Formats: sequence, C-alpha cells, structure tokens
Amino acid sequence: MKFTVQKSTFLSKLTPAMGTVSNKNTITSIEGVLLETLEDGNIRISTYDMNKGTRIVFEPISIEREGKFIINAARLYQTVRVMPEDEITIDINDKLGCTISSGKASFSMYAMRGEDFPTLPDLISDRGFEISSELLRKMISKVAHSVAEQDNRQMLCGAFFKVLAGKIEVVSCDSYTLSRCVMKCDVKSVRDDAPLGYSFIIPGHALGELSKHLADGEDAKVSFYLSRKHAIIRKENTVFFTRTIDSEYIDYERIIPRENDIFVTVDRERFLDGLERANIIAEEKIKGSGKSYVKLSASEQYLLITSSSVNGNVFDEMDCVHEGGDIEIGFNCRYLINSVSVAEGENIKLSFKSPTQAITIEPVEEDDEFSYFYMILPVRMSEQK
Repeated sequence: MKFTVQKSTFLSKLTPAMGTVSNKNTITSIEGVLLETLEDGNIRISTYDMNKGTRIVFEPISIEREGKFIINAARLYQTVRVMPEDEITIDINDKLGCTISSGKASFSMYAMRGEDFPTLPDLISDRGFEISSELLRKMISKVAHSVAEQDNRQMLCGAFFKVLAGKIEVVSCDSYTLSRCVMKCDVKSVRDDAPLGYSFIIPGHALGELSKHLADGEDAKVSFYLSRKHAIIRKENTVFFTRTIDSEYIDYERIIPRENDIFVTVDRERFLDGLERANIIAEEKIKGSGKSYVKLSASEQYLLITSSSVNGNVFDEMDCVHEGGDIEIGFNCRYLINSVSVAEGENIKLSFKSPTQAITIEPVEEDDEFSYFYMILPVRMSEQK
C-alpha cells in the first residue's frame, strides 16, 4: 500500500477519528487506525474501541499501490503532526514495514494486517431522521453535565433522546441532578413512508465525541440512523457510530416537583458569578473532612450565597424578585454551577419548596421553540461538618 496525501487534509480527517481509538485494551489492533484504499480511488480510515467508532473517507493526491493495513493511531498522529511539508507519502510493504515521509524527513514503524481489525457493526439502517447539526449539538450541551459516570442503573449513564415529528427532547439524570431540553425543530424521517417516533439512550462516554462531529454551522444537516444496538450519525464523508444503552429510561416526569411555592428570579450572570466565588471555599478539601456546601438564603428581595470552611468563608448578597416564604437551603455548589452555566436568558427562575426538597431552574420567559429545565437535590446542612 502506498499513497500520497496533503498533510492538512490527512490531519483534518485523522483528528476526529482519534476520539474513538482504544488505549485501554489488550487487543492491539484497536489501538490503531485502519487504512484502506477503495475502488473509487479514495482512502478510508476507521477507528473502533469496541463501543464507538469513526469512519472517514477522503481523496488522496495519488495511490500507487492498493492495500489495507493498521498503523498504531497515537504514533501515526504524532508523526504526521511534525512532518515538515504539506505533502506526505505513506508506504507499507508486504513485510509490514511502514515508512512515512515528507520532504527530506522520514519515519519508520511497523504496521499490522488490515484483516486483524475487528469487524465493525452493520452501519446500514432504514430507521432514522435528519436534523440540524447545530441544534442537536446545542441540546447535548444542555444536558451532558447530568449524565452519571457510574451507576448500577445503566440507563442513567447516558442521555435519553425522544424524537417526534417537529420536536426532539433530551433528558439526563445522575440521581442528584436532572436536566431536560426540548426543541421544536424541523425533523425529517429518512424514509417518506416511516413516521417519526424514536427513543434511545446514547452513552455518556460517546456524547462528547458525537458533539465534535456536530460542530458545524446552522445550515448543516446530519442523518441519524438507528439499528438494533447502535446509533449511526452520517455527515458528508464521515460516519460516527456508538452502541446504545438497551434499557428503559426512568419515569422522569414522576420525580419532577410540581408543588414548589417559593420563587426567586435572579440575574443569571450575577448568580453564576456568586456561585463561582462561593465554590472557591466550598470545594476546599480540609484534612479529615469532605467538601463543604453552599447555602442559599432568600428573604425579602435579596438572595444570599454563603459558604464556610475552617480556612475561610464567603458572603455574597444580590438583588432578586422573591415570592413566597423565606428559605435557607444547602447544595453541592458544582451542581448549581453546571446547570446555571448552560441555562439561557438574562434572568432565571429558581423554585423551592423546603430545605429537603429539590429545586428547579427554568427560564423566566417561555419560548415556544426552545425550553430547558434543571432539577437539583439539596444537601442536609445539619449533617455537614
């Protein structure tokens, strides 16, 4: 196998594929990039960590010998990045010797036979939809922080998607916070005779990589296909796929508070600044004790943020619009920051019931096209040290 390619072109295709390379596996082949020539004169690169993968097709300058080989991904990426010229030649012989050259510089390394690469899942399905790349990326960014990293309930380790005609909803929950985003948008079925009505769970470890493949302009569209065990996202000459979580999602509507009767409307940026200051104290780890909490106190038309540790304390008072009774309630400060930072609008509305019940964060003004909702459980301040 021997081909020549522009360095800039090769790096632009190799970089997104690096996110689906395994680096913690005993299977050597999946630590590599599969390079193969195609009948139409293009080159295809594939990476696959046994859970998610990427396939990208690009046009080289020339192909002298066809073939199919695996090169260690990290070594290939590092080598291509430092090549001096913008034209690179990759030459792999029958004895698996690989030479990467550019100008007067060359690197030698070993390759593996392409047949050793694991079999990729079936990437063809007639079930799916088309949606704006930018809108889907935005929705993922609104809920990604509430995906559980570890939980016995597997479904909480992913984001739940519900796709209907003209609307998509994304939900995540990690047992302490819940995030929901609903967008009314142009969603089209990939088949004219197939009605829209899909629900699936994308694992949290795949959401970041999926977002990278969606970071385009508002006019860009992606095709989202669903097979029995995988979600497959196609954008031009790039295919990203990931295993889905085969489980029913929690009944999140049942756990959303409906009877909160204390409301605080506050400037979002001002509130976020106060939380960031409080977090300096709240996240201090004192020897022999855990992290502290941040306390919110609402009375009259003021919202007070405080946090204390043996090394210091913080006090921050801001104006707000307060309806209902007074309240003092404690939280993990990071949970509040994560939700407030991805909320939108100049002002946000906080809803409370009691110091032991969850609060909600919502926009003050309703939007017919886009809405978000965050729920956060408090901590019991009496149990803190």
